Amino acid sequence: PQALSHATSRIPVIAKYLGRLESTVLRRTWAERAAVPVCSKYSQALIELLASVKRALRLCPDTSLPSCIKVDAATPLPFTPSCSNAKTETEVSECKSWECSEGWVLSNTGWEIWTGSVEIMEVEWKPPPRSIVRTLMDGGEGPPLLREDCTVMRGVDWNTDNEDGQDLYEEDKLEKEEQKRATEEEEEIIEEPKETENVAAESEFVDPASEEDPTDPSPPHVKEETVEPEKNDKKGDKSKKKKKKTVASKLPLGTVMSIEPWDGIPAMARRVRWHLTGKEGIYRYGGDGGRFDIVHVESNEKETRVKKKHPPPETLEQCASRYGFGKRRNCNVLLRLRNCPIRNGCTRDTESSCDGILEWPDLGAGIRVDCTFYPDGAISVTEKEVLYGSKDSGWEIRFGQPSFVPGTVMVISPTVHASTGLEDTMSAYDKLLGSNSFLVKNLRNREDGGSLRVTTEMCLLRSKQNTADLKPSLTFSSSQPPPICFDTDFHASSISLSKDKRSVTCATSDGRGVAFGNVGFTKGVHYWEVKLEKAEIGSVYIGVAEKPGSPPGSSQGSSFGFESQPRLNRWLGWGFVNFRATYTAGAERVYGAHCHAGDTVGVLLDCDAGRINYFIDGVKYGEHILNDLGCAFENVSPFGFNADGCGSGGAGQGAPSGIDGGRSGRYPANGAVRPKALWPVIGLRHPGDRVTMSSKWITSHGVDGAAIVRNNLAVDEILCAYERPQVHITPKTSPLLSLPQWFVEESFHEYTRWKSGRWLRTSTRGSGPCKLSSYGLDVYLDTSPFACAAACASIGLPIAFLRGDKVDVKRCGGRILELQEEAVVLGTYQGRLFYRLFSQKSEGGSLMEGGGRSWFWDESEAVDGGLQLIGEGSGHSVKLPKLNRFNPLHGGLKVVYVGGAVGELSVTVSRANSFIKSLSQYHHFLTTAQM
Repeated sequence: PQALSHATSRIPVIAKYLGRLESTVLRRTWAERAAVPVCSKYSQALIELLASVKRALRLCPDTSLPSCIKVDAATPLPFTPSCSNAKTETEVSECKSWECSEGWVLSNTGWEIWTGSVEIMEVEWKPPPRSIVRTLMDGGEGPPLLREDCTVMRGVDWNTDNEDGQDLYEEDKLEKEEQKRATEEEEEIIEEPKETENVAAESEFVDPASEEDPTDPSPPHVKEETVEPEKNDKKGDKSKKKKKKTVASKLPLGTVMSIEPWDGIPAMARRVRWHLTGKEGIYRYGGDGGRFDIVHVESNEKETRVKKKHPPPETLEQCASRYGFGKRRNCNVLLRLRNCPIRNGCTRDTESSCDGILEWPDLGAGIRVDCTFYPDGAISVTEKEVLYGSKDSGWEIRFGQPSFVPGTVMVISPTVHASTGLEDTMSAYDKLLGSNSFLVKNLRNREDGGSLRVTTEMCLLRSKQNTADLKPSLTFSSSQPPPICFDTDFHASSISLSKDKRSVTCATSDGRGVAFGNVGFTKGVHYWEVKLEKAEIGSVYIGVAEKPGSPPGSSQGSSFGFESQPRLNRWLGWGFVNFRATYTAGAERVYGAHCHAGDTVGVLLDCDAGRINYFIDGVKYGEHILNDLGCAFENVSPFGFNADGCGSGGAGQGAPSGIDGGRSGRYPANGAVRPKALWPVIGLRHPGDRVTMSSKWITSHGVDGAAIVRNNLAVDEILCAYERPQVHITPKTSPLLSLPQWFVEESFHEYTRWKSGRWLRTSTRGSGPCKLSSYGLDVYLDTSPFACAAACASIGLPIAFLRGDKVDVKRCGGRILELQEEAVVLGTYQGRLFYRLFSQKSEGGSLMEGGGRSWFWDESEAVDGGLQLIGEGSGHSVKLPKLNRFNPLHGGLKVVYVGGAVGELSVTVSRANSFIKSLSQYHHFLTTAQM
């Protein structure tokens, strides 16, 4: 360790290398994330070297190295919290866990999810015409840069006086033309008498030697006489040409002296000195919205002729318009809040703050934001920095320039819903609206040269605080994220959306139409479920895909993709077809099992590792089947893999690579550096097919490379504490065992959590089959009685189910099970009651193939006695109040026929001309006293 200071002080190259070693290890560790828990020998050697350097720095405090984490676009930056809520510090410290903080495990003390959209309004300006330079540049023939010592002349937008000497050039040109005309007239006057004299001389002069006898029949000898006049004519013509030649006028050209700004925008003007007048001035070269006072030319040495005139370059306005700036655009966003004050019970009387991540799937980026909660309910969202994604390209649609602009503030406020007689499926969520307006820094309107203003409107949905009719009133907040819906702007014409935008139906058989979800993912691990309401064999496609034509600069979209309509009449991306096959780029591969109407298909998307898994919850021959189908695709990470040989391994299980269409073996995904987003996508091709997006989904931000490296260094520090090597180096150190302070504090917190008995760690359907190679969707469940009772009330249960209670399950996914099952209550997460099946009265092995993992119930499984306690439960005596959203608005529906009724497709039940319920297909009315 003592040699480190000597080596770094004497050899600067070693000091620089060790200073950036942590960034190097971070990038390599992130590149090999798909092969976890296995790593290459190269990565292992880098980690050992970094651990040795950190150990030497601890033992020798006098030694210092420059430490700054720098990553590329394919590696996310670590999320460093900057805000803290003092009022909830005690509660958070009690529930604190390093696994939840780093993203390994989900917990109620972690992230809260808000979904919504940001609508970028149309800019009031006249879009510039498309530049021809882009076509020339694509062919490698673009114009050169107009820099110092280049030659210019006045351009099409010249609005200055004759500073360039254009008037002098015109006068000189006119004068020389008059001189030339006068000279030509004099030459004509002189040549006329000469011609008459020559004609007379030829007629009078006769050579005696040339006289011949007219009677002689032989031809005359004219050989010598015809040759001499031709030679004389040529000499005369040359002399005439020499006399007519005049000197051309010099063109009004200038030389660029320097590159100057215009109206505060750099490099939008040039300082030019004109040759004829000697004057200097600053002239626009792209300023004022793309105006050119000068044009770049190449002339001959005498400056009398222009050899080549270069076209003007593409202006900032043309480039921004080419990438969609100025047009109306709707971008879906996802906001993750860490330690949200509302969920932690912070009162609205004081101002509080928290931080989070605002994900822009359309732009393939995630931004760290600071959120401030005001007493009046308003929330300000301030964008700070780009954590992942490209910060220097692709932001034209928002800011009118390629790079990201930090500091944008959006203030949103909750809206008040008027009481209506309609049943709102989103009544359990609050809607927050806000707007923002700013002037684009470097763009101008060509018509008047004024600044351009961009206006954006944000709409977010969050879970609201539920209330019950009690004295005193009982309120509790649920962090359940809003359900995934379908995007109204991205679905084929052959597919129709339902009113709540959660169901799609194939209306016509025009190809293989697709419909995209309204939530996209770039980083993290995500799991959602899709229910097949009606499906023919091989006609339903479930998967993920990148939106065609977006984000700007993506490999799948051209630079003019915003102007063309996306092709949605074919199945895009990577997916699973319900006839036991995967499908991508026209290639099919045997995978999974057959799915029928009524079955539920779960999709597990691991954006970090680049894998796609599927889970089936269905019925086969009357038996309830729960099966994890394993990995269907690998190497499909939006970040790509910037190292050879990475992108496969781990839990990939030999699945086909997503970059080669799934036709052959596995290849590294090199070159896919720029992040893009993957969206849930549904494909239908048979008329009448209907699919519904379930409200059950779970998401995690995932783990970054910095957390993995930090844990490796932490383990090395603990092991070094047991070895006590400092005794041999510094004699002042005590020979007793001295553990790091951070290790003692985290151990105490873990002991506090274990002692409270409140938290239970369990795997979920999104955890994957291999525990060591997939992480992110394991959860710490809250087993407190109040949390369990609140979760039971949120799904309409009349009594509380507490941890350890056994439940008889009669419904699953809204479907009545022929063979009943038994489950045990585990706890709650995000206000949802989790359970685990432990008994199935069937011969299948579902409990061993994924059915034994924990999951949660919703309202469709709790109605009509779908969940009943077995024996005397722990909370059987606790009666739960009925929430307001379960109370009927117009007295409800009365059961006339106890045996139930059957309604056909699109049948509407109405009362007093007010819409109450719409039946999507052949539904069986539940036998209830009131709905």
